[in-house]
Amino acid sequence: MISISDYFGKYGKSHKDVTPPRYAAAQILLLKVNKLMQIAIDDGVEFPINPKTKSQVAGETNGGFRPQDCTIGAPLSAHKICQAVDLYDPKGEIDDWLTSSPVAREAIKELDMYFEDKSATVGWSHWSTKAPKSGRRFFLP
Repeated sequence: MISISDYFGKYGKSHKDVTPPRYAAAQILLLKVNKLMQIAIDDGVEFPINPKTKSQVAGETNGGFRPQDCTIGAPLSAHKICQAVDLYDPKGEIDDWLTSSPVAREAIKELDMYFEDKSATVGWSHWSTKAPKSGRRFFLP
């Protein structure tokens, strides 16, 4: 499971861009992410630990929270408003489960979550509580 500390990573929850609304959004995000992760685990999916972050968060430092001055992502990207996290998925097994499992499809709808298309996330899986403009559960960034 992903902790609030894992999510904020090197920035810590005391970073100037971690406002009370963003912190609350991160808590909601992680509640849903961890619930979906548990459903996936119960369905046989494994969530490997990223050797760079020592958690399931992908990347080196920006797979969870991204401050406003981070050059990765637009100013209102879901990561910068604490509504997205990238999960370490080196073999694409998490994305495969999300797109092919009836259990996943039901849980995704119930939890009201959104994901970048696996063709755009080789090595990680993008999970979000922010609906894209298309409104599709799986979208191209």
